[in-house]
Amino acid sequence: MSQKSIDLFIDAIRKGGAERVCVNYANYLADNGYKIRIVIFKEYEDSYIDLVDKRVEIVSLGCHDASSMIKKIKAIKFIFSETVIVFNHQMSIALWFYRQFGSKDKFKLISRNVNYLSRDLYTSKNSIKKWVTILLTKIIYRRIDCFVAQCNDMKKDMVNYLSVPESKITVIYNPVSTSVYKKENIEKDIDVLFVGRISKQKGLPYLVSVIDGIVSKKQAKVCIVGKGVLEDELDKELSNLEKKHNIEILRVRSTDDVNGYYNRSKSTILTSLYEGYPNVLAESLTAGTPVVSFDCQSGPNEIIRDGINGYLIPCFDTELFVDKLELILNGNKLTDIRDFNSENSFSILEELINKE
Repeated sequence: MSQKSIDLFIDAIRKGGAERVCVNYANYLADNGYKIRIVIFKEYEDSYIDLVDKRVEIVSLGCHDASSMIKKIKAIKFIFSETVIVFNHQMSIALWFYRQFGSKDKFKLISRNVNYLSRDLYTSKNSIKKWVTILLTKIIYRRIDCFVAQCNDMKKDMVNYLSVPESKITVIYNPVSTSVYKKENIEKDIDVLFVGRISKQKGLPYLVSVIDGIVSKKQAKVCIVGKGVLEDELDKELSNLEKKHNIEILRVRSTDDVNGYYNRSKSTILTSLYEGYPNVLAESLTAGTPVVSFDCQSGPNEIIRDGINGYLIPCFDTELFVDKLELILNGNKLTDIRDFNSENSFSILEELINKE
């Protein structure tokens, strides 16, 4: 019996949440006898490629967007696998068009929805490309064979905003990498940890306000891990806080040991305006570190059990956020910092792949 082949399409394997999930999917499926390819636009130095199992083939198309991807696929006469899982809605739409009108291959197309689309589609600056993408997403996206939603809130958004049939959507919580785990006897020398892309979505003004509030109450050591388009603006605000409070904020732009930072920290915070499924919260809890997050759409309220493994804060009450964070730093014990069952997520993924 021949191996079942699967292609995972993603724009790159740079360090980020969707990219890490893609690698986790690929490695798990390779371990379970599937023939796996990850297809990307191009390679970057700052990536997770070194974490990809050697049995997984990586195909770099040398393109820069979904349109040029299709041109390259045609040019090299790319032969698709039986099942294609896509980690980007623009790529999903492009591949749907190509399968309908330009391909002899009749593959199963699964789109993994990466964000809360009713919010995310409108975040970029006004342009013809933006409005064409919104139009195509509303008209075409629901025609794709099936979908992975990262949480139930995201599923509801897809049904209500894009009229995707509920029967096409499978909720699969993001599996946490096996590299994230609780280490024993690690000194907790960081009080407050933030891990994430430095972008508007992450609610940076609220992040700064929370840091300002907590260091006003106690000499908390703060660590910010991540980089992005707004890092210069954030670093300027952090510098102002350092001068104001006579403190030093640890700033880490990139690391291959995020697990080490989770384990060194007393708390992890999330101040996002909205999310898809915030991997940071699940990873932090897997490492045994409690979390505090705004109850934003979507994901935090399916990960955090308020007062049990962390605190959910009404959007965007920074004063209450600081109060709850202070409870953790003062040694208030939460009853159950739970681990996340990644095997269950992988089992549901396999069921979806093999569903006729």
